[in-house]
Amino acid sequence: MKTVLVPIDFSETSDNALFYATNLATDLFANLILLHVNSIPVYNNEYNILPYTVNDSLEIGLNSLKEKVNLLKEKFDFKGNVECFVEIGDLKSVVFDFINKKTIDLIVMGITGQETAIEKVLFGSNAVSISRESSIPVFIIPKTYLYKDIKSIAYACEYDVNVTEQSGLQQIKNISNLFNASLSVLHVIPDFHLMNEIESETDLFIEQNLEKTSHKTFILSENRPSTALLDFIKTHGVDVIVLEQKKHSFIHKLIYPSTTKEVAFSSPIPVLTIHS
Repeated sequence: MKTVLVPIDFSETSDNALFYATNLATDLFANLILLHVNSIPVYNNEYNILPYTVNDSLEIGLNSLKEKVNLLKEKFDFKGNVECFVEIGDLKSVVFDFINKKTIDLIVMGITGQETAIEKVLFGSNAVSISRESSIPVFIIPKTYLYKDIKSIAYACEYDVNVTEQSGLQQIKNISNLFNASLSVLHVIPDFHLMNEIESETDLFIEQNLEKTSHKTFILSENRPSTALLDFIKTHGVDVIVLEQKKHSFIHKLIYPSTTKEVAFSSPIPVLTIHS
């Protein structure tokens, strides 16, 4: 683990995510990249001018990021390298551009849990959207969560027939070893569901691959996966829950709710997303 990217919008939520990332980077001996993205400027229709120049916006953003760096050095005694960047554009596009151009190992973003559907669209949707499409792991940090050592990890694992061709199991083993944390493997099945032969074979494959990784396996019976996962992490002292992002068809996305979105907006602990 070498570099952690932290998108910053100067809200309390992103500040808390930055503090989490700083502690995490310290534990992992990693460096930080702070990124602030301003939306594309809109002209004043009446006077056909910008309310302030793009250069002004970039300078203000960069100075604000430098203040954050000073805070990290003073409050957390952070010893790693910190780079600051301010860009103009769409946050998700800029973040993915950074991933492609720079060697980034992890993204840390904040999220604000909201109760209404409208609030979920307005707040926190960037974190969920980026986590779904990012090629690297993304930590999603609840607004009020304070950093603590990661000692217990829960991994939501599907009975996927393609598991033999995917990298999720290797990634979760690496993550567990990285933090020297205990691992709980969670399988969610519908109520009254009886495992078929393919699911049993998949389960055997998973257990064989995790044979040398200290773990416990739990089968959770619940029709809505997010409900089962949230109930588990609230009652088992878990520090991080890992969700694996997989490509689904357009029809699948229309019919089934996003487990990542539902868990991320309601989880009391950080959510870590990975891609197979």
